[in-house]
This record gives sequence, C-alpha cells and structure tokens, in this order.
Amino acid sequence: MAGSNTRDEFNEERTAFLEGFAANVRRARAEHRDEPLSQSDLFKKADLHRTEISRIETAKSEPRLLTLVILADALGVTLDDLVADLPVPKTRKPASGREERP
Repeated sequence: MAGSNTRDEFNEERTAFLEGFAANVRRARAEHRDEPLSQSDLFKKADLHRTEISRIETAKSEPRLLTLVILADALGVTLDDLVADLPVPKTRKPASGREERP
C-alpha cells in the first residue's frame, strides 16, 4: 500500500529527528554554563513537569514551540542550539483517511 510507505517514512524521519533533538537537550543539560543540570534541576528551573522533561529527553514527546523557548531559556542556550545538526524532514505527515495522489 503506497500510503503506508509514506507513513512509515514519515514515522522514521520523525523518530530520528526527535532522537537527535533529545540528544541535543541532554548535551545542553550536561554542558550547562555553571555546572551540569540534573533532570530535577532542569524541570524546576524551567517550571515544567518532570515527566515532560523525561519524555523530551527520551524522544517520546514532540514539544510545542512555547515549551522549546522555555527549555532553551532554562538551559541557557538558543533554539538554534537545540535543533543544531538536525535534518529537515523530507516526508510530510500524510493526511489521514485520504488516498495519495500518484
């Protein structure tokens, strides 16, 4: 089925992107300007729920823009730092319930 290939490709690219993003967040936390931050330090500093930080760092969550801004601020980095070296996904999310056009 053609639609499942596109969906599979999208999911693979999304997973790779989220894993790269998660690695960047963990790196920024480890290289924090004063000293490395624990997850506990980060969720307190960012005023985000601890499970949200965990889900971001394990690539199980796709954070919203506002969360990205808060996270970057708490880590003392820019949004560019959080998305550094991540490729732009080539496959877009397939529309649900529609047939693909040839």
